[in-house]
Amino acid sequence: MERLYQPDFSGIFGKDYSNAFLYDQIDTLIWPIFEDIAKSEQLKKLLSFKTPTNHPYFYHRKVTLEDIRVELQCANIGKAFLQAMDLGKDYGISNRDILNVIEKAPQLFKAILSFDIANNSNNIIDQIQNFDQKIDVVGVAIYPSYTGLDLNAPQNEMLSILLKFMEKSALFLKIDMGNYAVPGYQDGYLSKDILHSFLSKYPNNLIVLSGLDLAGDFRLYYQLLKYFRNAWVELDPRTIGGTTPTYHFEELFNLKGFIQNAWYRIMIGSASPTLEISQMYRGFLEATESLPFRQKYLLRTWGFRNSNRINPKIVSKWDDLQVKPYHTVQSVENQQILETKNEINIPYKVKLRSFSVTQLLFITNLVKDLVEKTLQEYPNYTDGNIFFRSYHTTTSLIINEHEFGNYLDLHYKFAELSQQDSTSYFHTVAALENRADFNRFDHDLATMNGRRQIILPIRDGKLEIGGRENFYVLVTFGPRTFQLYFNINLLKL
Repeated sequence: MERLYQPDFSGIFGKDYSNAFLYDQIDTLIWPIFEDIAKSEQLKKLLSFKTPTNHPYFYHRKVTLEDIRVELQCANIGKAFLQAMDLGKDYGISNRDILNVIEKAPQLFKAILSFDIANNSNNIIDQIQNFDQKIDVVGVAIYPSYTGLDLNAPQNEMLSILLKFMEKSALFLKIDMGNYAVPGYQDGYLSKDILHSFLSKYPNNLIVLSGLDLAGDFRLYYQLLKYFRNAWVELDPRTIGGTTPTYHFEELFNLKGFIQNAWYRIMIGSASPTLEISQMYRGFLEATESLPFRQKYLLRTWGFRNSNRINPKIVSKWDDLQVKPYHTVQSVENQQILETKNEINIPYKVKLRSFSVTQLLFITNLVKDLVEKTLQEYPNYTDGNIFFRSYHTTTSLIINEHEFGNYLDLHYKFAELSQQDSTSYFHTVAALENRADFNRFDHDLATMNGRRQIILPIRDGKLEIGGRENFYVLVTFGPRTFQLYFNINLLKL
């Protein structure tokens, strides 16, 4: 259902992300621990550690690479990130463990490397570039509470150089909060204040906070997502202990403002082979089922897909034939131009496409581009107006503010209204034209919201509109192609 009623995300993330469903869902945390793949000595030692009750410190199910493929497919997950764990010890998960797995399944996995930055005298950037020649590297994970890394130390030149490189290369930095029972944890290297300072120091780097404990950490560290747009959060099962994935997600989604602030900055990882992605995905679906329409559909659209927008390596390069159908503007056609001594009329017919059942399309850039293009072609004219209208009875033009939360509220409001049951109405499949025309509420939406036409003034070569005025077309009974008529009238003064 979320696909049927998805917004046009081009007005939020750019035109290549207009249709979220072109992109795979991603499990952002899998450990490279498989029965049929060779393990490094570091990994073997990590897995050998036992608690005083003779249980493994680092629990893992005995699964093969093929088992993980099946689990991912069961949960409708198309890609996964494999993560290393450099703890600055002789135990951990080496970058070589990542390489061993991805070489077997390069289309399925991307790499999150790990380095002990506090004690590494080697050139980390060279190491990343060397790995990147063999596998797709999308991020770096660090474990400050195990390596003793002071994130804000002025003398930590290696970290500053690395972050500049990562910014340029669109690599994210994942900071693991260290919530493990594994020996070697050191207190004092991570706190809300430390991370606040770190995030403010590197505003252009995407920083992911991973392993926040719902019982205590989350409400404290979640505040950072309000202050810093470069802060993301990874939800993973390490912090679920004592409850279920469903309850875990329900608690998060009931946190006031969490969905509004973080829906587009969430990663979800299974920590397989500790847990299964199918259990995380099931919990996610069950927890979103009772949410309001707009929150439910938005989370189900982007919850497992947000990572696609971070780095072009994460997604395959889409062929133009796949992406173009989901660009709003399909074609712009000049009509017959009428020109007199002091006046010119330039008409356009614009073909557009919606790609959901009900969709609010952002057309501000189209309006501005047509005005700019026309004024450039006719520089002797600077004043006049632009007129545009729709030809269709189930579309309407809307002026409103394009803050993306406001856009999403409007879109999902219209989508939810269009879902109403029209069984008792007369405009049904048995319409006069004997066609499948059962869209009573689409006609209501078009009649009661927006307008049929808009006229905007052009003064001194500029479109005269309010600072927050933006333009949309509400399109119902889709997906469909449709046309808007534009006419730009300019006068010589």
